[in-house]
Amino acid sequence: MTDNPPAVSDRTCRAVLILVIAGGAILRFWGIRFGLPHTLARPDEEVMVDAALAVFRDPNPHFFDWPSLFIYETAAAYAVWFAVERLVSGAATQATIAKAAFEPTLHLIVRGLSASAGILTIPVLYAAARELFSRRVALIAASFLAIVFLHVRDSHFGVTDVPATFLTVCAFWAGLRCATRGVTLTRAAIAGLLCGLCASTKYNAALVMLPALTAILLGTVCERPRSPGLAARAMAVLLLFAAAGFLAGTPYALLDRPAFVAAVTRVGSHLSAGHVVMARGWIYHAAFTLRYGLGLPLFVAAGLGACWLIVRQGRAAALVLAFPIPYYAVLGAGFTVFVRYMVPVVPFLCLTAAVFVDRVAEWAGETFPLPRGRDISVVILVAMIAFPAAAPSVAFDRLVMRPDTRVLGANWIVSRFPSGVSMYQTGFDYGRLQPKPIDRYMQYTFNDRANQFELDGKAAALPDVVVLLESPLGVYSRVPPQLGSTLAAN
Repeated sequence: MTDNPPAVSDRTCRAVLILVIAGGAILRFWGIRFGLPHTLARPDEEVMVDAALAVFRDPNPHFFDWPSLFIYETAAAYAVWFAVERLVSGAATQATIAKAAFEPTLHLIVRGLSASAGILTIPVLYAAARELFSRRVALIAASFLAIVFLHVRDSHFGVTDVPATFLTVCAFWAGLRCATRGVTLTRAAIAGLLCGLCASTKYNAALVMLPALTAILLGTVCERPRSPGLAARAMAVLLLFAAAGFLAGTPYALLDRPAFVAAVTRVGSHLSAGHVVMARGWIYHAAFTLRYGLGLPLFVAAGLGACWLIVRQGRAAALVLAFPIPYYAVLGAGFTVFVRYMVPVVPFLCLTAAVFVDRVAEWAGETFPLPRGRDISVVILVAMIAFPAAAPSVAFDRLVMRPDTRVLGANWIVSRFPSGVSMYQTGFDYGRLQPKPIDRYMQYTFNDRANQFELDGKAAALPDVVVLLESPLGVYSRVPPQLGSTLAAN
């Protein structure tokens, strides 16, 4: 479906792609130790760590808010780490004590898995784009993904979003091959298996089956010679292998079905009901998540590229947009609007933005017939679009390289009160200090209704130290109003 002759040689393409991947790797591993040894530096990482460690005791994670594939991958990485640790130092590494002994390292391992998935997504997007478009479009798309802020930021976090995005692009690529190289049952099976593994990493990513289904229909029903029998067989194989892939990664969805159904129902209600920011996702993600997560120039270029595809290359548009539009529609329907929910659509927006750059460069080359005019136009356009997308990525990495104030605060407490002290901390758990060893630092709570400090649910005297959390996230850093006079007097 490439409608332009190759404008980039194989050797140049490989060299540029290697540089792009290396740049993406630097951005994703730079600052990956942020917050540590404060282990509540990023919400949900501790859930992943606990779930992976629990697998050593029982292969049933007894946790289905997320699918299990990335939990098992993390557990496998921990098993390798424990084996190496035993060989090197002979340290005890049973899962029951591993969290206390190696907790910061456990967080770093799961972050490393996420960052690695983010890096691998870059060449996979290149390969997928190359199925439909020129090498130039594929390189531009990979370059945009390497530097775009939302994908760089979330590649630092040890949760499922970026690994699911990697598998989403893999499944997309496999589905495209049914359109570009012909529908076969083998290609349908590979696409289905990857779709299932993708859904086994993040439930709503199951929508990535839509490009594969579209490719099968385009290749068997919408073109001559029509083959509805092959279409039926290929779709059946696709769905069968998708189910097999999902159950391979989340087997207890079947083996512990009541718990699985209850968890999925609860997650669905949570997505619909909202969390903190009460805004409809369709509006919020366009006005905030993608506006700032991509940068305005890249966001606009992605929209214009998608429009151009719809008008001029309907077949390519059907394949490229079969996942991001339904995904956006489904995830935007509720009031839970975490920006990380949009990470899986980022590679597709990078691809449509690359199509826009390529089309504009072609027009400029035809309108102003200068030597290497197209290449010059591409470089200028990519720079204009990429810089506003890359600047926040660099700024984020520089920020997380700075000492975390939660770590500085905990260190101050330990140095000032080495023998221990009683403490009350305002705000949400993720913002609170973690002085070590924690058993020396009794943590009080505050009962708003009774207007009293409590220890283990019982009324207590004033703590020795009160730590006030201050953050732009006001709902997470609330200070009980009754505390004002107490603080002023003490």
